[in-house]
Amino acid sequence: MSTTAYVDTNYAPFVEAVTDALLDKEGYLVELGSAADTVQLATSGANVIGVVAKKEKGNPHVNIRLLGKGGTVRVVAGGVIAKGARVIWGAGGKVLTLPGSGFPFRSLGAKLTQGSSANGHVIEILDTPETITA
Repeated sequence: MSTTAYVDTNYAPFVEAVTDALLDKEGYLVELGSAADTVQLATSGANVIGVVAKKEKGNPHVNIRLLGKGGTVRVVAGGVIAKGARVIWGAGGKVLTLPGSGFPFRSLGAKLTQGSSANGHVIEILDTPETITA
């Protein structure tokens, strides 16, 4: 029988792969680090597990809002995103509008925030990850 804890909540505690690398990165996408129970900024859409929810300076622990748990989640836009647009991972752990070609993509959800956002804006998305093939 496995001794791994099951997470039955939208949030899970992790340790940063590098202390304070996620400082001031609330709303940025993360992936698992190479060491057990660690996270780092996401380097691809295929690896995204969640979003930084809370991080305190000097403390290696970080609270992550896991994706795929339903509801909505706050993320940081990496460019102009219109209301209702599906979003994907973008460089630096931000989200971008789903492109019209180059499929497949792992969509993380649809933007609910009114109007168009710009780079660095915090937006709300519907938490519905799925693979978009065309």
